Amino acid sequence: MAMTAIERLRALPLLSAQPTIRPIDGGRTNENFRVESGGRTYFARVGIDLPHHGITRVNEMACHRRAAALGIAPEVVHGADGIMVTAFIDGRTLVQGESIDDATLGRLAKTLRRLGDEADASGLPIFDPVAICRRDLAALPIDGLSGARRREASDIIAAAPRLSNHALIHADLIPENVIVSGERVMLVDWEYAGRGDPAVDIAAVALHFGLGEPQRALVVEAHDGVSAKTVEALQPVLALREALWCEVQKRFAGIRGDLAEYTEMCWRRLEGRAR
Repeated sequence: MAMTAIERLRALPLLSAQPTIRPIDGGRTNENFRVESGGRTYFARVGIDLPHHGITRVNEMACHRRAAALGIAPEVVHGADGIMVTAFIDGRTLVQGESIDDATLGRLAKTLRRLGDEADASGLPIFDPVAICRRDLAALPIDGLSGARRREASDIIAAAPRLSNHALIHADLIPENVIVSGERVMLVDWEYAGRGDPAVDIAAVALHFGLGEPQRALVVEAHDGVSAKTVEALQPVLALREALWCEVQKRFAGIRGDLAEYTEMCWRRLEGRAR
C-alpha cells in the first residue's frame, strides 16, 4: 500500500522522530502541511507532476530555489521525490477579495521587479499565458465548453499582445501566494513559474487583487519595468487562462472542493470584463 503524504513526511531524515504535522487547507494541486520538528517550524508540500497543467516538480523546485537565493521566497531545506520542505514564514498571507494597501502593493511591485532583474532565468521552460490558453482550449472536447465561451476564448487569444520571455516570473500571483512579513513581501507556490514577460506578473496582480485604475497605475509605476498597455491587454488573457485552467482541472481531476463555484466565478469575471 502506498504511503500517505503524512507518512512520507514522517520518514524524512531531516525531521525528528515525532514531528507535529498539521494539514493546511487550500491546495488544489498538492497537499500542504505545517510541520514542527526539533524546535523549528516548516512548510511542506507534497505533489506529483501534472502534465495537463504543465506542472513539473523539478521546475517548481528550480524556480523556488532561484527566488529564495534573492530572499523573495522561503529557504528550501529539502526537495526530492515530489516533497518540498521550506522554512515557515511568519507573516500575513493575503486573501482573495480583501483590498491591498498602497504601501504593500508598492513593495510587491518592487519585489517583482527585483525577481525579473536579478533571478537567473536560464534553462527554465517558457511560461506564455497565450500559448497555455491555446493548449487548454484544444484539450477540451467540443461538448466540454459552450459555443459562446469557446468563441470568446478564441477572440481573446487572437487579440493577445506579443510577449517576451527573458525573465523569471512567478506566473500565479493570487493573493494567497503572497505573504507579508514585516517589510518583506515573500512569494510562495512556484508551480507555474518559468521564463516569461514580467508584465504577466503585474497583470496577474491587477486581476487577482481586483485593482481599480489608481492602483493599477501605482503598481505599474512602482515596478517601472513593464508597459501599462501590455498589462492592460493581458487582463482578459489571464482571466481566460484561469477559467480554462478550471475546465481542464475538472476534466482531468474531477470536481473537488470549491472548484465548481470557482469555475463559474472565473467565467463571470471574464464575461463582466467583456460588457
